Amino acid sequence: MKKYQGIRFNSRWDSSTWAIITLVVACCVANCLIDDGIWPLIISLVMLVCVLICFLSIFYRIDGDNLVVYQFFIPQAYPIHKIKEIKPTKVWLSAPATSIKHRIAITFTGRAILKSTMPLIISPVRQPEFIDLLLSVNPDIKFSDQSSLSDSLR
Repeated sequence: MKKYQGIRFNSRWDSSTWAIITLVVACCVANCLIDDGIWPLIISLVMLVCVLICFLSIFYRIDGDNLVVYQFFIPQAYPIHKIKEIKPTKVWLSAPATSIKHRIAITFTGRAILKSTMPLIISPVRQPEFIDLLLSVNPDIKFSDQSSLSDSLR
């Protein structure tokens, strides 16, 4: 497996991320209160650790001319020169993004890159810096709605 370098951008955590973690913690605490013994506590802690690992394993790197998306610490590289458009989105599709409010959809020029017509949806922290780095590699990237993008980045 290739070791990617470059600038790392964690996936942004917002209220939706914290709500999921709070729900898991509440279920774990309720399970421990309902049933005494060591097994509910062990199962609850394992479940909480699994959720945290899932969230912490999502991040992104810009490595040369590749956008590298990590899910469960497994990298998937996408060529930046094949990015056609970036636009803000609040679509709840399953994606390597921990935020629901601060997502961007990346559309590629060819369907073969993602093997789908769906865009790549991510939620990097420091989105203006992230987008500037993408534009420095590929200045032909278009924004479908510049005002929505700047509003969503705040």
